[in-house]
Amino acid sequence: MSALHQLPLHPSVEWIQSNRHGLIALNKGVGVMAHPNRLKDRHAALLDADYDLDSQSYSWTNAQGREEKLWLLHRLDSPTSGVILLAKHEALADSVRQVFAEKAVKKVYYAIVKGCPQAKVGQWNQKLKQNPYQGSPTRARSTRAHSQAPESSPAGRMISAKTHYRLEGTRRSTPTLSRLKLEPITGRTHQLRVHCSLNRLPIVGDQSYGDFKFNRACKKSLGVNRLCLHAEQVAFDYPWKGKMHSFSAKAVLPEVFNVLCP
Repeated sequence: MSALHQLPLHPSVEWIQSNRHGLIALNKGVGVMAHPNRLKDRHAALLDADYDLDSQSYSWTNAQGREEKLWLLHRLDSPTSGVILLAKHEALADSVRQVFAEKAVKKVYYAIVKGCPQAKVGQWNQKLKQNPYQGSPTRARSTRAHSQAPESSPAGRMISAKTHYRLEGTRRSTPTLSRLKLEPITGRTHQLRVHCSLNRLPIVGDQSYGDFKFNRACKKSLGVNRLCLHAEQVAFDYPWKGKMHSFSAKAVLPEVFNVLCP
């Protein structure tokens, strides 16, 4: 077994793949943190290792007594499952992070939502409220007039957010559930969760922006006890040692998605 396959992974994290340059793709489970914010969070983090917030890197001593280090390239909310990436080299991490910053990364998510969109394919362009103190977009106060840009408030400013969606299937029963393919064009915090909520398609199991009564009913009748949002694919081109290269990784859709909406 290679050294990469001996990573101190959280029990709910699975290896997907790596490439010759040192990019690593993992499948993060529900409830796992991309990185620990505090020392006591280490047990719930992606790797059972020390984490440096400044360099955004994990470090640990392997079984052979050598120091190992990996750089985190992006983040996923802890309730969201799916593809998350790391790099073996700091220079490689800097290169790929720049690609993310330039929004040149294809990201594909799947969600199970309450209801069904009127159009099978579309784009949501609603702005999100940015809290200047926490840096997290929150729901607009009113969802009555989706065609109008929400007003800003003293508590925060409005920021642009764009999401492509495609209806992949609908379960025509009670309750009505739909499977959406979501591709964020911008990368705002909680963007997909908020956009689904604003368009009256709350994601099943969303404890922040969802339909709480509906979530309880789903848990009781269907046994759903998670946020039904999954990062299925990440793909991009990146520069390394004077040449452009491609990387793509997919995480298998959790079985609960097929059960809820075949």
